[in-house]
Amino acid sequence: MIENDKQFIFHTSGSTGEPKTIVKSKNCLLAESCDLAKFFNFSPDTIFVSTVSNEFMYGTTFTVMLPKALNCKVDSERVVYPEDIKDYEKFVFVSTPSFLEKLAKYNYTFKHKPEMIISAGAMLDDKIFEYLEKISKGVTEIYGSTEAGVIAYRQKHNAKLQFFENIKYINNTISSPYFDEPELELNDELEFFEDGFIVKGRNDRIVKIQEKRISLDEIERDLNKSNLVKKSYCLKLDDKLCSAIILNNEGEKLLENFGKLELVKAIKKSAPLNIITPKKWRFLTNLPTNERGKIDGARVKEWFNTNVTYPNIIKLENDGLNAEISLIFPKNSNFFKGHFPDFPILPGVVQLFFAKEFARDIFNLNFVPQKVKKVKFSSIIKPEMKVKLILTKNENSIDYKYTDDEKTFSSGTFVL
Repeated sequence: MIENDKQFIFHTSGSTGEPKTIVKSKNCLLAESCDLAKFFNFSPDTIFVSTVSNEFMYGTTFTVMLPKALNCKVDSERVVYPEDIKDYEKFVFVSTPSFLEKLAKYNYTFKHKPEMIISAGAMLDDKIFEYLEKISKGVTEIYGSTEAGVIAYRQKHNAKLQFFENIKYINNTISSPYFDEPELELNDELEFFEDGFIVKGRNDRIVKIQEKRISLDEIERDLNKSNLVKKSYCLKLDDKLCSAIILNNEGEKLLENFGKLELVKAIKKSAPLNIITPKKWRFLTNLPTNERGKIDGARVKEWFNTNVTYPNIIKLENDGLNAEISLIFPKNSNFFKGHFPDFPILPGVVQLFFAKEFARDIFNLNFVPQKVKKVKFSSIIKPEMKVKLILTKNENSIDYKYTDDEKTFSSGTFVL
């Protein structure tokens, strides 16, 4: 965000393409914050606590403009990990789905229930929404964009979205006092019901594959209905549907015991994929997100473009500084071919590659190691062996170690 006397300059997330520069007048932001102040009506003794940066539109609106309109204080220290949340008796928690999902994953509870949890950036899963309702006095999910500002909201896990009072909607265009243009065309496809509407997906997430027009968001929703899938992300690559999958506990057990082929068959059987099924699958520890909590589609695309066979990821434990990933390197992985013909073992360079890749995604770091030190190869890793990759994030380095609890196969340190 760049501010001058009359306008603010923002950049869109670029999660599905190149980021765009958006200019907003101060009058638009003031109008929006005044209306939001009336909508929420928090008392002046309420403190705003946030995981989002005020460099972006969402952060500016809800951690700068809204608190100022309400005459509320803001905790200037941005929350990075749940343990960073201070023991305030009366506060509002502003965050993103990716962070809130972590709270649910670890059954986190606040010492004092926040007056409100506010979320934006992507739509919350209803199960996550319901969990947040239990650990707070209220939850508000915001639907909006950098260009338009706030558009709609919902405050119950099973509710539809409702337009804010000053939003006028006609034929997929909106007008409001929160942007300078007379009207804006929405990039999303909306479906309306008697009690509100839902966002079916972004128009740029509707693609043509094998002469079929499909919504990638709808395919993800269908995949997420499988009793083996926790979360999914789909993309089109070379006229093929590709799906990155985060497994639940049942899915992890099936992968460990029966392998990737049987797991794919089971997902296809349990998910209502009526139109098209993915041709390429990646089973991952987590989906990478940008600073706004949106999935980094470009990074996911990198995974599918790589020529290296990814290991089967059985389990992940991660507290933000330490991570433990249980892995199996399948015998048909391309890096075992020729290394060695009669006695295949996992190459050291592949061990380094995956240690770096997992560290990058788990700790949400975009880094190129300055150097690797203390590298030690102590024992060989054979195909189909179950190993643990242990990662430790330090201030200026990341330690890695491949182990099976009884012995260490290799270890080293990436210098950042």
